[in-house]
Amino acid sequence: MKKILLACLLLFFITLTLHAQDEGAAVAQQRFENDKGIYIAAGPAFALGKNLGDYSTGLSFEVGFLKRLNKVMSIGPNISYLAFKYDADKTYPYYYEAANDDAIELELTGGDVAILSAGFTLKLNFVPVGDNTKVSIYGIGTPFVSYSTRSELSGAGYFYEDFDFDGVYDDPNPNSNLFPDEWDASAFPVLEKESKVSGGLHVGFGADFVPTKAVAFFIQATFSYTLPITYVSTEDYLKDATKYEDENSTIYYEAGPTYYDEEFPVVKNGFSALSIKAGVSFNF
Repeated sequence: MKKILLACLLLFFITLTLHAQDEGAAVAQQRFENDKGIYIAAGPAFALGKNLGDYSTGLSFEVGFLKRLNKVMSIGPNISYLAFKYDADKTYPYYYEAANDDAIELELTGGDVAILSAGFTLKLNFVPVGDNTKVSIYGIGTPFVSYSTRSELSGAGYFYEDFDFDGVYDDPNPNSNLFPDEWDASAFPVLEKESKVSGGLHVGFGADFVPTKAVAFFIQATFSYTLPITYVSTEDYLKDATKYEDENSTIYYEAGPTYYDEEFPVVKNGFSALSIKAGVSFNF
């Protein structure tokens, strides 16, 4: 993922440099009737990467200011917000404690992630534009500083005693004693709410539609990578865990390196997302 991010960044700035050189000094001095704009955009966001985290579709929002320098390049500050709700359906719920023959069914709540970032955008029009341009295709690059927050987690593991995994994978004994093992931030510090200052990069492509000089509409796809933050990702713990299978083909992961890990289910990794936004720009 980091290699892809660096490749995108390198390609963007190489293209930016080449276009700027092609424009020449004369174009750089050209004045536009509406060369400044304030924009706002919003849309859905999707977690990306090998270990996506246990999150469903999120929300992306941004607001910013751009100053057009020439027919190719615009620059300006940007504030963006990404938010993802924890999704219990993305958490694998079944674990097994071999020492006591206990099956465990996990439930979690909390763990939502929000990333507020402030950065500086470079916008590159792939075809030089002017005051009479109606449609334009562009790319953007925005290095940013971010403030991320993961909300407090809580959970419960429901234990089924005397779960038979001694060579014959049966369903839990109907007469087994079912009891909850509840855990929260007061007993497990890793579950506490956590905030972190980090940084990263937005790289995107979009299209402008300009019905008038004062107003423009745009659609944009943006890949965002945030340097390591904490979030819920049970998948990270499952990849090296022993698997057991019952007669119904239900998989149970060994509880030792998963459920009983003192950091479970929180990881500290880079967080990547793809957002699809629609927006409007007011130019003056």
